[in-house]
Amino acid sequence: MKTAATFLGPVNQLAAEGSDCKPTGKSEVEACATIFGDSQLWFDVSVDGVTLVANPQETELFQLFTLEVNENDGAITPAWADRAYEISLQGLFPDTTPFAALTDASEPEDFVRRFLEVISSSLKHSDLQTEGSTLPLIRWQAGTDGNSARVQLLGLLLADDDQFQAFCRNNSGELGFVFEDTEIQAHGAHEVITVLALLGITLGSVTSAEAGIFKNAGPKKEMRIHQVAYQSTVTKTTAPIQKQQSGWMDVHQDAYVNQALLDLGKSGNSTKKIVVDVSKQRAYLLVDGQIAIDTAVSTARSGKYTPRGEFKITERVQSGKTSTIYGCSLPYWQRLGDSAVGMHIGDLPGYPASAGCIRLPYSVAPVIFANTTKGVTVQIVDSWDGPAPQAAPSIIVAQVVQQ
Repeated sequence: MKTAATFLGPVNQLAAEGSDCKPTGKSEVEACATIFGDSQLWFDVSVDGVTLVANPQETELFQLFTLEVNENDGAITPAWADRAYEISLQGLFPDTTPFAALTDASEPEDFVRRFLEVISSSLKHSDLQTEGSTLPLIRWQAGTDGNSARVQLLGLLLADDDQFQAFCRNNSGELGFVFEDTEIQAHGAHEVITVLALLGITLGSVTSAEAGIFKNAGPKKEMRIHQVAYQSTVTKTTAPIQKQQSGWMDVHQDAYVNQALLDLGKSGNSTKKIVVDVSKQRAYLLVDGQIAIDTAVSTARSGKYTPRGEFKITERVQSGKTSTIYGCSLPYWQRLGDSAVGMHIGDLPGYPASAGCIRLPYSVAPVIFANTTKGVTVQIVDSWDGPAPQAAPSIIVAQVVQQ
């Protein structure tokens, strides 16, 4: 796999930091598809127009990235840039006119091609700060009525004309396009490449056996395109995935640790539990119902979600755990249940900033790790009114452990 392409990926569609997803594929597009294979960005396309199956009033966050290949083991990892955009996906389809020309005799491929034509044209005339072509990467499935299609958006490929032609040559026969063989024979490869640069790239039609990727999309929705209040389609914004800096940030420096309670908890007769209060952005380690540790945390940022409920700690890794998607290390990792969410050291900027995990201060995470085991319950709630911390002679605040 050659590494020259640049992508815009819908980062809110990624799993939490603890995901074990490892990008694979012979081409960069295939690797991008594995990263965003669970994307919930589905569109229903018919003669009535295009409807985003999710809330059409919302914007989606896209961040710039390239793919890096480790020369030793061939592992593929995203390298995130500091540029991101909020895109009103429904706003890329300003009216239904392009689809009204389609008829009951049109094939699903015709709807997919028209979808690509409109979205590519809208992106070309948007405020994206890119040169060359912006090409949607999609998978699609024919509608049950045979006269529509459902499209899954995986990302956007950015390439100038030379890069795109090289891309097509390098991936000849490995990607699906919405062209019949007769069209390619009639127009020639160069003309087809030119047309693709104006449309987009599809990884092909999803067969019935593969249709599981659409299983959570829900039923086809009634077209609501005229109810959308269009504003700016593309707006530059702060990149949510930041490159890991040396050291860890903790703007709070206010952790409370009751060492006497922790010592009591080392006896086999004590009960331990962790409570995470999302509204307060605090976590509490309880020993026999009393607060032994009270610390700031950082949970999911806007657009992501930290699950609520009760979980058991199922995996503990003190060092060496890394995120294959976000490119960051996860020291003192403790997984919750069988999910991609866990507790680990991370930056605490003073607001929710994670992709779903519970970030702990670098000074406190080792103490919590040393005083928990597999099977300890972690309760995540919107709001918690627990007991006040009990004063004790051996109380340490903030810098608990030097890292």
